Amino acid sequence: MPAHAAMPLSDALCTFSSGLDSSISETLKQADKFNCSDNKYSVQGPKVWIKIPFKADTLPPGTIEVQGDNNGLTAMSVHSVLEDGSIRSANYSEKAVREHWRPKGQYGLPVPGSDNAQLRNDIKTVYVSIDHPRVVSSISISQLASKKVWDDRKLPLSVMFAILCGMAVMPLIYNAFFYSALRYNFMLWHSVMAAATTIYTFSSSGLIFIAFPETTLTTKFLLNYWTLAFGIAASGFFLIGFLERGKISWRLQAVILVTALFPVAATAIILHGNEGYNMYARNQYHASFLPYFFVIIYTMVHAIRRGSRAIWFQVAAWSPIIFFGLDRIARGMDIYIGIPALDYGLYFTLVIETIILAFGVANRILQLRRHHEDSMRKQVELTLLADTDGLTAIGNRRAFERAFHDKSPEYRFDHLAILDIDFFKHVNDEYGHETGDDVLRAVGKELANTRHFVARIGGEEFALLMKTKNRANRGSSSAVELSEICQRLIKAVHSDVPQIKRAVTFSVGVTSIGKRASLRSVMAVADKRLYDAKNNGRNQIVSFDISDLPKPHTDAATA
Repeated sequence: MPAHAAMPLSDALCTFSSGLDSSISETLKQADKFNCSDNKYSVQGPKVWIKIPFKADTLPPGTIEVQGDNNGLTAMSVHSVLEDGSIRSANYSEKAVREHWRPKGQYGLPVPGSDNAQLRNDIKTVYVSIDHPRVVSSISISQLASKKVWDDRKLPLSVMFAILCGMAVMPLIYNAFFYSALRYNFMLWHSVMAAATTIYTFSSSGLIFIAFPETTLTTKFLLNYWTLAFGIAASGFFLIGFLERGKISWRLQAVILVTALFPVAATAIILHGNEGYNMYARNQYHASFLPYFFVIIYTMVHAIRRGSRAIWFQVAAWSPIIFFGLDRIARGMDIYIGIPALDYGLYFTLVIETIILAFGVANRILQLRRHHEDSMRKQVELTLLADTDGLTAIGNRRAFERAFHDKSPEYRFDHLAILDIDFFKHVNDEYGHETGDDVLRAVGKELANTRHFVARIGGEEFALLMKTKNRANRGSSSAVELSEICQRLIKAVHSDVPQIKRAVTFSVGVTSIGKRASLRSVMAVADKRLYDAKNNGRNQIVSFDISDLPKPHTDAATA
């Protein structure tokens, strides 16, 4: 055996149960009652004695200590029985056991007399008593190890676990930063998973005793069990929210949630109180994780077959956890003792999982944002198509009505003008409808260059919602500005549709828009004034009521 190796005792130790008041002397008198068979871990009494052979020549030099799982331990004692029958004893309170913690959730209690090189050769057997043990692993993974080696390992291992905790915390910071803006629920569940991983690593590794020295071993025990249960539960909700819609059936989603929550329910039943706990409950606790593990394996295959891309992050993150987790479950159910060093693998894979899934979350967010942007772009395109006149590429009547009713600052109009092309029917009859369409396009193009909201609301009829009350237009009226617009329209039609030899003119009716005026009433006034402009000879702008003025003689042609 290497000089610094620990000596596992699972095959060599024997156990015996007794009352709390039983002493080492009374126990030695019942040495023949120690159980060394395969069912030696089926202990029943409130105090459990462990009988350990001490072979000095196979152990590392220096002080030797007994190590084991410290979850939920209370008072303990360690006794060395020498060749001459004398006994060296050391008693430890729950606080003293806590202070003798070792990284990765173990205790390390020195064997009395092992610090004396001559005396330790006379040690024949070591007896360890544990009051109210909570987990079988406090007995089953017992080992004799070098105190100096583990003293030397304490700092580097604590630093390693601190680094792992820091790595596990990073996704929490990432999610907290982005969730306020993005609001994807799976980010919350990923945060719960990362928090559970961080707390579990912080507690079970022993770092909790550095940060919070007064933490009891029972508190540590409860934290270990609950954080794993909640982490598993959160992972089920995360999986359903994280994967693309439709990649897992609703029936499978229900199975995932039930099996993910099962460990939480099992933990609540098992840990309902100190008096209600028994050592066999640990087997039931670990067994409660098995259904979820098998469901996750099936879900991975199921989602891959359905073409999920996001599931590959789960495959990369959870495959190692499933391997180490199944080993941990098997040892927790006492199916076999296993290799305690594999626990280090579980710590690393738990932390690596949170990091891999952090990249998965980032990738999924990018996918969802692209999908959202595509949907918004399509929605905008559809809205534009619905609000745009197909011929002139300006707003249609639907867009005009929406703009009139919009009360936002950029849509506070004070005048409405209805513009009509004079004798447009003659243009269609003389030059054809294609030329007429060219005229409409030219008008729409020029109107679009104005600062007003413009729309085609009927055949050759256009509407302008105008904002004239600003510094740039102070002193100018809507009629003056409309006159300038009409002049530009005449030039634009002449330039873009040169086959029309005569000038194409425009009639305009304009009215102010009151604060509480309805579209119907404003349209009626503007339409009436447009009608007055046409009846008064066309090619003019009417901004007030001229119905009662004498009408000049006009051509009998109609618009």
